[in-house]
Amino acid sequence: MSRTEITVHPWFLEEGRPEPAALRTVSPAEVGALLRQEAAGLDVSLPGPWQPAQPFVLPRRSYDELFDIARTLLALVRRAVMALDGSWPGRIEALGADPFDYPLLSGQDNTETEFCSMMARPDMVIGADGPQLLGFQVSGTFDGPKATQALTAVWQRTHPGAFCGNDPLLTRVRAFEDVCASRRLPRAVAVVGSFGDLHDEADIRSLDRDLEPFRRRGFTADFLEPGQLPDALGRPGRLRYPLGLRSFSPSEWDERGLSLRPVHDAQRAGLLLLPPQSSGLLANGKALALVSEGRPWMTRAERMLADRHLPWTRITLPGRTDWHGEDCELDVLLRSHRERFVLKKAIGMTGGDILVGRHTDPTDWQHAVARALADGDSIVQEYVDPATCPVELTDGTTTRTALVAPVLSPMLFGDRPGGCWARFLTGDETSDDASRGVIGVRGAGASENAVLTWA
Repeated sequence: MSRTEITVHPWFLEEGRPEPAALRTVSPAEVGALLRQEAAGLDVSLPGPWQPAQPFVLPRRSYDELFDIARTLLALVRRAVMALDGSWPGRIEALGADPFDYPLLSGQDNTETEFCSMMARPDMVIGADGPQLLGFQVSGTFDGPKATQALTAVWQRTHPGAFCGNDPLLTRVRAFEDVCASRRLPRAVAVVGSFGDLHDEADIRSLDRDLEPFRRRGFTADFLEPGQLPDALGRPGRLRYPLGLRSFSPSEWDERGLSLRPVHDAQRAGLLLLPPQSSGLLANGKALALVSEGRPWMTRAERMLADRHLPWTRITLPGRTDWHGEDCELDVLLRSHRERFVLKKAIGMTGGDILVGRHTDPTDWQHAVARALADGDSIVQEYVDPATCPVELTDGTTTRTALVAPVLSPMLFGDRPGGCWARFLTGDETSDDASRGVIGVRGAGASENAVLTWA
């Protein structure tokens, strides 16, 4: 299938470039073998039978634009959260979040403020006006970095010299280097997590991918479980590891019955655990709604950028709202125009927390809207019809080109571009699932890929 035979959003296209399939130097079977080899132990979703045979390849202008938009909107979300109150506990309350969900707030507001946006991953689709931000993941545990690095390694072997992209794990190390320089700390980091999910050599390999980039850049780097923290830090005296990379979610530890007490003790002893838990507030959908609604401190240019790249988003509170210049009741608007909206829990935003109006039974939609308005714990966002682009797929024997609607996730580490991850539905040759796009953080049945640009 040639590009002249299909309709593709111009944002994806760069004239004069060959089809990526023409640059592939290995067979479909070799592509499959390399994908299995690099993805081993990394929890990369490649459900098959059709798997990517190439990366998503963007023009340089489009690739750079993703990171520029992400950086600007992240700064606006951060400022919107900061403006809610003078302290982080107060901001938690202002967003209607549960303080018990933020047990690792350090109590050092300046430190929390300095590093709350240190690691971020927006999720975007391409709409009629280009990139559209659906939501932010802001923490040390979001998906994407390892998969992007692994898949990039595959495409650099299957299409040698053709494509390039940022290395997310190396960029993350550089963000830690900035912290060491600004705080005059020795280059030593503890990756704090739990071996509870590590079962075999492949899983240990996943851990090595966290440690190896630090060690390659001259860091002392080790993995520490919570029970190892007090002794491993070297107290009393100078800390052996002044920095910690938080590779766990407190809520997941709570579900598994793991105590956070050793982590609290390590923080009190001086361990700077990054990113701090205040970062979770930047992922709260209500913060995104505040930016969409507009803040008094936003400049005209900031408002224009938000209007262009952030779909209309509001907190589900009863009352009147502005809908593209029209003053109306939010309740009436949502009930009357179900097909125009997506309903999301403000915290979480996984597939189970999202209802797409046009794909939801009308009665179910009415009940969900009533609950969301009563609880005030959700946001509603204007639906974006995702643009499609071609990608070569393989089943290990043959290849085909499919039109898919990817979710693109450019990652930022210390404001640096850290590679771009993607999820998409492959569908089959008779279904339209692929063109409907991925809903939710991971998307049920979605395949993953790296997003690169031309070398």
